[in-house]
This record gives sequence, C-alpha cells and structure tokens, in this order.
Amino acid sequence: MGQKLARRVRDRGTRLYQQQRAEEAVDRWNRALTKLRDPRDRFLVSGDLCRALCELGKSREALEHAGQQCGLATELGDPGFMAEAYLNMAICNLYSCEFSKAVSYCRSALQAKPEGGDFTGYLHLCLGEAFMGLSEFQKAWNSYTRAQAQAHSTSDRVLEMRVQASMAAVYSALNDHDTAIACCTAAQQLADAVTRERPPPEIGGAVTRFRRRLATVIARPCRKLGRYNEAMDYCEDAMKLALLHGDRPVIAECLFQFADIHRKRSDFERAQPRYESSHGIMIETGDILGQSRVLGGVAKLSASLGQSAKAIDLFDRALALAQKIGNKMEMLRCHARLQLLYDAAHDASMTHRHGSVVRQLCDEMDLFCGVCDDILGSTPEKVEALTCGHFIHARCVMHLARSTLGRSGKPRPCPACRRHASLNPLHTSDVMALT
Repeated sequence: MGQKLARRVRDRGTRLYQQQRAEEAVDRWNRALTKLRDPRDRFLVSGDLCRALCELGKSREALEHAGQQCGLATELGDPGFMAEAYLNMAICNLYSCEFSKAVSYCRSALQAKPEGGDFTGYLHLCLGEAFMGLSEFQKAWNSYTRAQAQAHSTSDRVLEMRVQASMAAVYSALNDHDTAIACCTAAQQLADAVTRERPPPEIGGAVTRFRRRLATVIARPCRKLGRYNEAMDYCEDAMKLALLHGDRPVIAECLFQFADIHRKRSDFERAQPRYESSHGIMIETGDILGQSRVLGGVAKLSASLGQSAKAIDLFDRALALAQKIGNKMEMLRCHARLQLLYDAAHDASMTHRHGSVVRQLCDEMDLFCGVCDDILGSTPEKVEALTCGHFIHARCVMHLARSTLGRSGKPRPCPACRRHASLNPLHTSDVMALT
C-alpha cells in the first residue's frame, strides 16, 4: 500500500468516525497505521485511535496507541505533539480509572505546552475529571473554572458544554441536584446552538457523542429527586443511541441507572439482572469506579431484602475497589453504609471503626461548610463555590458578605482556608444523605 493510498484509508476512517461508526473507523485506521511511514501521519492516526477506542470501552488498547504517540512526539521533538500525547495518555488513564496517573500526565502536558489557545482548555477539563475521580472537589472545580475561562476566551462552545456537564457532576455529588440539572440544561442549550449552525462533521460528531453522555449525567440528579420516569426517559434515549454506535461505557451507565431506579421502586427482580449486566460490561471496559458503584447498589438491594451478611460482603468488595483507585467519596459511602449495618448487628467495635474512617474522609474531602460547620450534602440543598474552590451552603453566603471591623467593603476570606475541617462535629445521619 502506497503512502497516498494509506492516507486515503486514514481519511476514510475519519469520515466513518464522524458518522458515528467508530468500530469501522478503528479498522481503517489500524490498516493505515501499518503502512504509514511519516511520523506525523502516524502520530495523528494514533490519536484518532485513542479517542475511538476509549469511546468503545477499549481503554487498554487506547493506552498502547497513546504510548506510541509519546514515542513519536519525542522523535519529532515538537512540544505541541508531546503535550497532545500526554493529554491522550491522561484521557486513557481516566477511562481506566488510573486517576493519579491522569493528573500526572495532565501536568506534564501543561508543562510541555504554554498556556493559551484551544488546547489548554481541554487539558484543564481533563485535569478536573482526574481530580473528581480522586474526590478532590476543590481542585476539580478550580480546573473546571480555568477550562470554562478558556472556552469563553476562545468562543469554544463544545468545550463550554462539556465543562457544564462536569460541573453538574460536582453539584450532584454534593447533593445540590437542582443546580446540577441547571448545568445540564445549559450544556444542552449549548449543544443545540452548535447543531443549529450546521457545524463541520468533526464538531457535529463530537456534539452527538456528547448528547448521549449528557443524558446519563442529568439522569442521576433526576433519580435522586425522585423523578424516576424522567430519569428513565433520559437513559432510554441514551441507551438506544449507545447500542446503535457501540458506546459501551454509556450502555453500562444506563443499565446501572435502570437498576437503581428499579431498586428505588422496590422492583428487586428487575433491578438485579441490570446490575449484573452493567457490572459485566464495566469489568470488560476496565471501569473500576463503575464496578464499585454497581456493587454498592447490589449491596443496598441485599440490605433491603434483609440479607445483611451479603450486603456487608458486597460493600466490602465495593470498598476495596474504591480504595484501589483512591475515590474517597465512594469510600465514604461504603464506610457509612457498613457503619449502619454493623450498628444494626450490635457490633460496637466495627461500628466505631467505620465511623472513625467516615470522619477522617469528610475532613480530607473538605465536606464541612466553612461557615456553619454542617456537612455539605447532608440534606439536598443548594451550595455555592467560592473563588478558592471551596463550597459552602447557599444559605451561608450572606454571612460572608457581612462587613467586619477593618474590612468595610471587602469580602470575608474563605473560612475553610483558615480553619481545618477536623475541628467540626460529625453525625452519622448527616453522612447518609451522601450515600
């Protein structure tokens, strides 16, 4: 195969990917990659393969191509190529739930490429996702706001809609479901605006892929608010598109949402097989965080059926997975549920043990409001992000606005930045709302 023919095969793969035919695109790109000789051509095709394989839930294969990109970038000696290779390494590690590695690669990419331009915004977005995987809410929020600033400065609405969806996930984790839905609505409006302008195929394809992922994001706060029919509709729409295009991560998430909805409706017979199907796909795709969440859902189902021993075993397995990837929020949920189960079993030692870890995790995640000292998310209510990235209850914002002696006209500094959260009291009932 000559070089011109190989490039035509590559271009054919690009068109297939833009048409949401990712598996066919991967086949074309793999064929082209074996024949292309120019390092730049090979670099671009490897990057295309990274994105498509991650979408198909094949992050391990994608990681191999990202590694090849790093080698090619080193060979070319181009800082821009090196930064892009590091970003793809970070994205692949995100899909594999290697969040600490993703943070490291994002930072390497930021060092390789100076601030400014479209590329930097996507780096900050990826960095925020990695911090969210570690439950570092303040760092995640600061990364998202930097990405949002880049999106505004470059008029990149595709980046902006993705940032809005990521911010929605933060609010949802903190039990502010109304604001989470508002962020998702803003993301949907941005996607609609881009579509109305009849964008080029590469942007149109990105928006289409984003829509099915957004549906799973908005389904979660809807489910938490008891709007089960609405959540089910969002997931059904996303599921149809995901099945059509082979988007296995979205398929797995939809099945998990279906199972949780059936469990909340006490339809345990329908919930169980959906949990099992979701768990199976997540094992195949390497979604360890998803596996932990699914096991937690099955554990709640077992607890509802009065199977306490089975529930404890499942929560222990979910906890082990959460600890493996360093997701503190999922660890908190498991410890809080185990604390309740052991308390019901009158095991004071284990109850105290898990309660102590719950307190420690709340401290580490800065889950205390710096104004009122209550746990953020202990009840569903609005929260506000301060300029430093810490969150407080929306009802407490007025207290920071009050003037104090010597600070007339100046906002008060963030209390959480001045005071360690470990001084705050903690009650089990407050934590359970986060689980």
